[in-house]
Amino acid sequence: MKHTHGFLFLLGAHVACLLGSADTGLRAQLPPAPVPVENPLTPQKALLGKILFWEEQLSSDDTMACASCHQPEHGGSDGRVRRPNQPVNPGADGLVGTADDIRGSLGVVHRNAAGDFAPVPTFGLQTQVTGRSSNSAVGAAHHAELFWDGRASTVFTDPETQTVAIAFGGGLESQSLGPILSTVEMGHDGRTWNDVRAKLQRIEPLRLATNLTPDIAAGLAAHPTYPALFASAFGDSAITARRIAFALASYQRTLNPDQTPWDRFMAGNAAAMTPQQVQGWNLFQGNGRCGLCHTPPFFSDDFYHNLGIRPWQEDPGRMNVSQAMPDRGAFKTPSLRNAGLRPAMLHDGSMPALGDPAGATNPHSMVNLYLAGGGSFRDNLSTFLVPLNQNGVSLNDMLLIEDFVQNALTDPRVAQGLPPFDHPMLRGSRFGPRTLSPGLAGATMPALIDHQPAFPGSVGYQVGLTGGTGGGLGFLGFALDAFTPPAFVGTLPIHLGTTATGVLLPLQGTAGQPGYATWRTSIPNNQSLVGLYLYFQGFVQDTVSPGGIAASAGSEVRLR
Repeated sequence: MKHTHGFLFLLGAHVACLLGSADTGLRAQLPPAPVPVENPLTPQKALLGKILFWEEQLSSDDTMACASCHQPEHGGSDGRVRRPNQPVNPGADGLVGTADDIRGSLGVVHRNAAGDFAPVPTFGLQTQVTGRSSNSAVGAAHHAELFWDGRASTVFTDPETQTVAIAFGGGLESQSLGPILSTVEMGHDGRTWNDVRAKLQRIEPLRLATNLTPDIAAGLAAHPTYPALFASAFGDSAITARRIAFALASYQRTLNPDQTPWDRFMAGNAAAMTPQQVQGWNLFQGNGRCGLCHTPPFFSDDFYHNLGIRPWQEDPGRMNVSQAMPDRGAFKTPSLRNAGLRPAMLHDGSMPALGDPAGATNPHSMVNLYLAGGGSFRDNLSTFLVPLNQNGVSLNDMLLIEDFVQNALTDPRVAQGLPPFDHPMLRGSRFGPRTLSPGLAGATMPALIDHQPAFPGSVGYQVGLTGGTGGGLGFLGFALDAFTPPAFVGTLPIHLGTTATGVLLPLQGTAGQPGYATWRTSIPNNQSLVGLYLYFQGFVQDTVSPGGIAASAGSEVRLR
């Protein structure tokens, strides 16, 4: 009975599809996303949800939006995970560069309840990385439960009142609120819904985004504040966690990727798929056995399976939620719609993208995983897996299946960011501090933590400094000009120019370990400041460094 909710959810979707058309050729196509009766879909709610989904200011430090990890052009997942030198989560062994590394999503630098930077195990004062890859937000409404382990339940409970807000079909609502308070993804220690509410009440919606879509631009012209947007969507201006969840879920229910070549082919357009893709589709349904778990039309059975990728003890998966040993190491079957756009596959991001040129020879590719009947860690391996190379399936057959999945299941509107998948451009994907020439190390190399966006009107803009030793002193200097190349005082590089000033900062932390401090200010809401350059550099006491002072690299920040 553990899959009852998922089965009923899928059954309802199939019934809706069958009732939607009497044409046999249309029965297998993706129906509209199911909508719970407690949260009827309206244009106003969907628009508010779209704005919130692309709102970097929804995070506590203005750096992360929901969309930072869920981009349509990357199949609704995170396009950053396989960039060169992209940080990874070190996995269970805590070591980077080993087999259990996880290609998760970049989150935030950890901050304590006071909002100050504070180190945590594993990441210290570096940007944190999530412990699993990001699921696709495109088409996610067709899942009964969300996240890889299904912990976002179909029953949505209002986190502020602890009452059931949606009795069935609320997986999207349950999922949408978790990242906002997460200390890894968007929040800080002790962040509350009162904090989120207060911020939304005062900020300018999408202040950091550019290239606003026509629907967003029109919505903001009519309702230029979040209270006004909530009033348009819900009838009054109250901002609550429940309403945030309802709006985010409503937007995601509009992201229905139902215009793939396969959909057109099944509707009777024989030319919608290439002959090779038709062969791949036939294999997918036949000897390839793919349809057993990736069931059309959503191409997921909404159940949980162990593929033997890693020892289940590293991540118990569904067992964390069900507490049932038969679920150990099992993860939700992802939909294959738009899988060809994703830069990495599986819950740990360990497998390269579909169509990777080395996929045929790479033992860790999806092609070879299924040819071998799963990975090498076979405790609780899914019974649906059999060695396809012993089932009459060749490598060439698998490449035909891969071509079908990669191309025939990709909705071109998703790939091109066309409505309803159109969106603004995030600031975080374009701008960041520019590092000037290096500093001077002591026992460690001092560093600035200054990735927070700088803009007129920013309340609580922060720059962090780490280095030296806990209990020591640091100095954060800032200026409106810089020396390039740096000037030198002995061996100490000075990047700050003639306008330099600064503040002394006591370094927190343990003696003998690198110290850390946070400086906070508010930037006046004066648009004449746009384009202004600010320069920062940190200095710390360090007995190992010549002269007893170590220096960070300089950092150039532009107000935008």
